[in-house]
Amino acid sequence: MSSFFEKISSFFMAILLFLMSIFGISTKQDEDKIKNVILLIGDGMGIMSVEKTKQETGMTLTMDSFPVRSQSQTASADSSVTDSAAGATALACGVRTNNGCVGVYPDDMNAENSYPMNLCEFTKSKGMMTGIVTTDSTRGATPGGFSAHTSSRNNTSEITRQQIQSDLDLIWGVATSTCSQSEAENAGFTYVTDYASMSALEEGTRSFGQFTGELWHSDCGEMPTLSQMTAKAIDLLDDGENGFFLMVEGAHIDKNNHNNNGEGMKEALLSFDEAVKAALDYAKKDGHTLVVVTADHETGGITLENGEYVYTTTGHTGADVPVYVYGYDAFIQEGEESVLNTDIPKRIVAALEQEGFPCSAAA
Repeated sequence: MSSFFEKISSFFMAILLFLMSIFGISTKQDEDKIKNVILLIGDGMGIMSVEKTKQETGMTLTMDSFPVRSQSQTASADSSVTDSAAGATALACGVRTNNGCVGVYPDDMNAENSYPMNLCEFTKSKGMMTGIVTTDSTRGATPGGFSAHTSSRNNTSEITRQQIQSDLDLIWGVATSTCSQSEAENAGFTYVTDYASMSALEEGTRSFGQFTGELWHSDCGEMPTLSQMTAKAIDLLDDGENGFFLMVEGAHIDKNNHNNNGEGMKEALLSFDEAVKAALDYAKKDGHTLVVVTADHETGGITLENGEYVYTTTGHTGADVPVYVYGYDAFIQEGEESVLNTDIPKRIVAALEQEGFPCSAAA
């Protein structure tokens, strides 16, 4: 009798497994499935910026603990040396555009026919929550690349207009004259101006952060630091059932490198690394979060001469920049020494097990 019931049970189990395979139902939980993505961009952070900071401060960087590493090739569509606008477009949209352009195709710079969707728009279309955090102005080139489509990074009023009309759940950075409190609030955002008002935000609240002062320091007084913004943004965005996408920019590695200010660069990079730590700490606890750290381009042409790191230019260079990855080992293939900057968002989408990116939207 017992053998009979065992045979019946085995028969129905076989039928169940067969039906589950037909309808694509997994029999085990995918514990490694990526649900959230945090992309951290150290603007102007070349490999030598990282090495100079480590050697001259004696500090161990969080990003150095990431298990997967590579380099990114950063050219734009019209130059071997990209600027931040084209660099951000590559990282946000998976396509290269001309220097100075934000979120547009090089052959349709005014977006008259179409434009490439950015990661914020793409992940929002999949039901994910989205956010942008920067130490730059919210209308800057890098946040613009993840939130706007325009022929020039100098079209700051247009960038802000598109941000206010977007579906972003949060965008925080240095205050801009192109955004008023009433405009943000009329669009459904809570307007926050300091650390206290940011900290008071509750889950489910869309917010537009317009802070004053320099947010790239390790102590910003009444204003939030980059790591504090990152941690709070994660806390707000992880309320969504379908996960979230967050872009975090440390803008002042670039700004200090432009001035050949090595001390300022090191402070900015260490502050950025604190934001990386906030992201990594969350990812380790969550278990379903991909963290990618990279740069849009190298600034300063830092080289090692006679045991010392020195600047060779006040501009950008075409040098490869670092890529650090946590949470998805397949992001970089074995033996792959470098990737294109446009590969990074494509692989982010692949890690989310989504398809159809890069993609266009009608103007």
